[in-house]
Amino acid sequence: MEWRGKLAGFLVVAAMVPTGLAWAQVPRIATGAELVSACSMAVGPGGSTDDRIARASCHQFLAGLVAGVYGSVEKGTPMVVRRLGPGMDEEVCFRLPEKLAYATFAEQVISFAPEHPELYDRSAFEMGARTLAEHYPCPD
Repeated sequence: MEWRGKLAGFLVVAAMVPTGLAWAQVPRIATGAELVSACSMAVGPGGSTDDRIARASCHQFLAGLVAGVYGSVEKGTPMVVRRLGPGMDEEVCFRLPEKLAYATFAEQVISFAPEHPELYDRSAFEMGARTLAEHYPCPD
């Protein structure tokens, strides 16, 4: 009986290794420009390795941002994000919908960015937060 438990544990670890190696190749997104670039490649029709890596990078970043918000406020509660802007003295407020699809958020980032070129050199987090504030503003 004990060897079956060890075998099951080994199989679980062995199954996770290829997944971990694949995620290890996903580049970290730091700037607004990197986020827009990755998401633009991700929503396109390409199937190349670069497209798959971009899709994984964009998805990982956007999913992490949204999961962080959903995990820190009650559903439907406004979220205020502070310390934005070049002087770290700006804030935005948004209220996420019950569900936000990754593809929807990616498209929103892509369409929001050209109107706000000043965000390309700022953090990807700021680009994402300001995109959410534009599409899901807090009630007055």
